[in-house]
Parts: sequence; structure tokens; C-alpha cells
Amino acid sequence: MRRPPPPTASGLIARAGLVAHLVEQPAVASDAARFRLQAMADHSDDDVDTAIDILDTCIHMARRATASTA
Repeated sequence: MRRPPPPTASGLIARAGLVAHLVEQPAVASDAARFRLQAMADHSDDDVDTAIDILDTCIHMARRATASTA
């Protein structure tokens, strides 16, 4: 039986409730990716801290999942 692919950071981030648009080639190098976020004036410091925590957690989870399938 085939194993499902490991979760992607963008998928985990979306499931966590954060809107972060993935930016890929040709906007960035072919071996890189970036997330584009938009802040609004009514976002609080806590909102920004939460977004940073979500990004950090999801990116690390995706890296660990990818490494464990290699």
C-alpha cells in the first residue's frame, strides 16, 4: 500500500487558520519558496505573535515529515 505524501507547510498553515500565500518559481529561485502575508492596522501584537508561531510550527512539522519519508 502506498503511503500518502507528507504534509506540506502551506497545507498545515491553511489548516491552522492562517492565510499565507505560497510564492514559488519564477518569483523566487527554483529551490526556494516564500510565504506572502498581509497585515492590517487592526492586527494586534498578539495576532502577529500567533501568526509567527503558526508559521514556525507548521514549517518545522512539514520538514520533519519530509525528512522521515526520505
